[in-house]
Amino acid sequence: MIADKDVCNQIRSLYPDFGQCGENLDVRWDENNHAWAVDFEYRGNKIRHYLDNEDAASCVNGNQCLGLGIEFGQFR
Repeated sequence: MIADKDVCNQIRSLYPDFGQCGENLDVRWDENNHAWAVDFEYRGNKIRHYLDNEDAASCVNGNQCLGLGIEFGQFR
């Protein structure tokens, strides 16, 4: 399994305006939903988004960030 800091750093590399890991950008594995829970604040709105593990792992491992990019790009 990939680490939460790796997922967070990858999100930050694509969207640096979403915050700092551990401050206003929090990423953790949610066992109940079997997905990565990503909490962040964007333009005054607090958002929790669930990211599929397969998409997160693909991006962190340098294969493809399309899924992650599309999912978080919609918040802009």
